[in-house]
Amino acid sequence: MTPQISVQLFSVRDQAKADYEGTIRAIADMGFGCVEPAGYPGSSPEAAAKLFAELGLKAPSAHIGLPIGDDKNAIIEQAQLMGHQYLITGCPPKFKEHYESMDGVKAMTELYAEAAANVAPYGIQIGYHNHDWDLAEVEGQRGYKYFLANTPDTVVYEADIFWVARAGLDPAAFIKEIGVRGKALHFKDGIVNDQAKFQEAETESGKIMLSSSIPFRAAGTGQVDLLAAYKAVQETGQTEIIAVELDSFEGDMMGAIKTSYDYLTSKNIAQGTK
Repeated sequence: MTPQISVQLFSVRDQAKADYEGTIRAIADMGFGCVEPAGYPGSSPEAAAKLFAELGLKAPSAHIGLPIGDDKNAIIEQAQLMGHQYLITGCPPKFKEHYESMDGVKAMTELYAEAAANVAPYGIQIGYHNHDWDLAEVEGQRGYKYFLANTPDTVVYEADIFWVARAGLDPAAFIKEIGVRGKALHFKDGIVNDQAKFQEAETESGKIMLSSSIPFRAAGTGQVDLLAAYKAVQETGQTEIIAVELDSFEGDMMGAIKTSYDYLTSKNIAQGTK
């Protein structure tokens, strides 16, 4: 079955802050039947849930904090309100700190296992979204391999294939490696060999990486082999959602999202409503 196309709403954070409802309506009009929230700039979960229902939009996945500790109940309640099935962290709780040592990787892995146990009774799954720095070697081994080996298969790994390629790994092989965990993927495109430097920054929706240049491109216009990655998706047969995401863009962001939608749907990589 062809995965549903979605869009990571972090891409349109500036537009949403200025006009949340107008931005979401424009995205639905493009043909997206799914969206992936990352906070609600200029709105609230309650208002967004009503708007999504009106437009027939679903939000099966979201970038959100781990439901552990004091935040557990509030995150689970928000997930139920929004109809999320996959609660995915845009970055791990302590960001790059977790990858300074294998002890850090192990401690982080335990948090995801705990979160997975917390949401299992609600039919919800936890997920991890990668960048390039968390795919590097830590004390001689790749931290993500330890993570996969020491969390249950119900913990989703939302591979962002631009970052996979930028880390020097093959996106198609990576998708095959994560197998059943690849329920939701980011088919991000860009200039993989761009020499941009990325720095950590705090935003309203959490920590992000800010770039000294902008390597991100609309799907089908960069260096990531999206067609080869999709062949891997077809082989595994596990992916339900393929999301468009551009961390930033030099030009019209909404235009880039529409170009991405048109490319991914025309190539039958993902399906929308139009």
